Amino acid sequence: MTRVVLNVYDLADTYNSWTYWCGVGVFHSGVEVYGVEYAFGGHDLDISGVFATSPKDAPGPVVYRESVVVGETSASPEEVQQIVQRLGDKFRGTSYHLLQRNCNHFSDMLCERLTGHQAPLWINRLASWAVMLHCLLPPGWVPPLHPPSIQPSLENEAKHRTEEWQSLLTEQAQR
Repeated sequence: MTRVVLNVYDLADTYNSWTYWCGVGVFHSGVEVYGVEYAFGGHDLDISGVFATSPKDAPGPVVYRESVVVGETSASPEEVQQIVQRLGDKFRGTSYHLLQRNCNHFSDMLCERLTGHQAPLWINRLASWAVMLHCLLPPGWVPPLHPPSIQPSLENEAKHRTEEWQSLLTEQAQR
């Protein structure tokens, strides 16, 4: 077993210095496991937006804030790589959205896949509130929201689970 750590960075240091204590802020996050930090960022190519860095050394104009131990994983380094690569298929550079699909969404999903525990809610609380209050914000402040939709990969996952369930029911009926 190895620890899974969420490294949190301030994107707006001045703003976060007084909003952090209210449970909100503008944060970047990455997940550290086996001495590597994995994060997600947007770009113009339709390929994975997931990248690896040295722990607590995220690129760009961010300031390290804190690390939160999310839990432990029994996954080997190779299994972690496979999980990250599969998530990279879902978190493509062109799919980045400031409010609906950002680095914190990726970190939350990776934490859950590795430990069964979600990332702390406060890392993405401001984005969640902005989605709920989107109609009240000036149009230039945030990008347009995308309507919810089921992704093909999630459809395949649901289909696979249904097939597994039907197989188990068939086995039980034969006994």
